[in-house]
Amino acid sequence: MDGKIEAETKLTGILSLGALLPGEFRKYGTMISPGLYAPVHQHFFVARMDMAVDCKPGEAFNQVVEVDVKVEEPGEKNVHNNAFYAEERLLKSELEAMRDCSPLSARHWIVRNTRAVNRTGQLTGYKLVPGSNCLPLAGAEAKFLRRASFLKHNLWVTPYAHDEMFPGGEFPNQNPRVDEGLATWVKQNRSLEETDIVLWYVFGVTHVPRLEDWPVMPVERIGFMLMPHGFFNCSPAVDVPPNACELEAKDNDVKDNGVVKPIKPVLPAKL
Repeated sequence: MDGKIEAETKLTGILSLGALLPGEFRKYGTMISPGLYAPVHQHFFVARMDMAVDCKPGEAFNQVVEVDVKVEEPGEKNVHNNAFYAEERLLKSELEAMRDCSPLSARHWIVRNTRAVNRTGQLTGYKLVPGSNCLPLAGAEAKFLRRASFLKHNLWVTPYAHDEMFPGGEFPNQNPRVDEGLATWVKQNRSLEETDIVLWYVFGVTHVPRLEDWPVMPVERIGFMLMPHGFFNCSPAVDVPPNACELEAKDNDVKDNGVVKPIKPVLPAKL
């Protein structure tokens, strides 16, 4: 009801185990039970989002900006050494838009409509807010990265193309060729200004197994959110009706010794 779109992936299942000889130890995993260990491993997912923020059918007036929060340099503008601000950077082309998460700077990305504004004159948009994430823990020459080269960055941005649907290319397990998918498409370095934007968000988790993950791993959650950023003129959630429990509590509050108390009217939000 507040305009957010939240994507959540839940990981569970039975660990893949390896055998240990008596007294043996493997630094690449966790001993789960005598004679058994579970390797440290990673899981990755890719969300392909064909954005059309505030666009009518047939329009393609979107752009992408990256936002980082930075600390102000000490001086006249920061006499107390506690000032910080959000700085935007327009991602103009595909090669500029190969980006990674940066939790230290609260990095996020905003897809904006370049021709629609809100009541303050700012461009309307939706922002991609990363959740917990990671990059592949492998050397640059790892063989799996030849087919899954899209794992090298957390964010990719491309203009829409009807034949660019799968980040690893079509049938990657059966394809012996190198450089299929996203890493090949972005070499065209197409413009990302006022176009039909496609976001490719790569998110993953590094799983260091615990004893509590055996025999069946409890659910672990990862994901991301799309949040309105100047898309509405005020909060779309302020006039959401209360739930049944709140209504019942209010009904009990208005009655005191059998006398009904008047309830003050509530003004609905105007968006």
